[in-house]
Amino acid sequence: MKRKKALCKAGSLLCAVSLLAGVAAFPTLGAETFDPAYYAAANPDVAAAVGTDGQALLNHYLLYGMNEGRIPYEGAAPGAALEDLDGAVAAASGGIVPVNQLANLASIRKRMTDAELLQAYNVAVQIVTPYIGQSREDQLYGIAAAIREICDNGLAYSMSASHYNDPYGYFILGSASCAGCTRATGMCLNILGIPYEHVNENQYSHQWCRVNVNGTYWICDAFGLYCGPEPAPYQHPYLH
Repeated sequence: MKRKKALCKAGSLLCAVSLLAGVAAFPTLGAETFDPAYYAAANPDVAAAVGTDGQALLNHYLLYGMNEGRIPYEGAAPGAALEDLDGAVAAASGGIVPVNQLANLASIRKRMTDAELLQAYNVAVQIVTPYIGQSREDQLYGIAAAIREICDNGLAYSMSASHYNDPYGYFILGSASCAGCTRATGMCLNILGIPYEHVNENQYSHQWCRVNVNGTYWICDAFGLYCGPEPAPYQHPYLH
């Protein structure tokens, strides 16, 4: 409750990030779609680079391995498409959306390379995992609080640093503008299957995520210290 109230009070926007690392647990999928253990054993260079976590290995295959002609499971053709990926991932990961299927991916990735996108995604997966299966409202509160906590731990506000406007800047480099905060928040929302609207995207103005919650639009804005229903369409309670 204290975290929710803190997000509904105006305050300083200039703070910074403790670096996060690692990837989320991802149970082994059926061999007919993707076999992380097989993929790691067959590709020791990949395992050395990203580790043996199933989600990280699946993301590598989706971003690189398929185009490189790697084999996703025993008996598969090189670069084989993964059958029923949506169902398999949902069943194995509790509904976490794969990196290449994020609803707002084109906006989120900005100028990130595939490797940078994957690093940021793995941090975001860790953030959202505790909120899988919760109500939409609690998911938004939880994400906003977690993103704000990163900010309060030392994020450097910047509108010129490398990746200042994308999740890699926010999660990995530790510097971001409100645009970077919005895309980092949006990545977390998308991973839980929540689409959003990036308000004031690419404008010289404060930016935030706008989310439909059962027919009522909410603001999810860690930098602006507010998470809750918007007072009027596209209106922020702390901005005039």
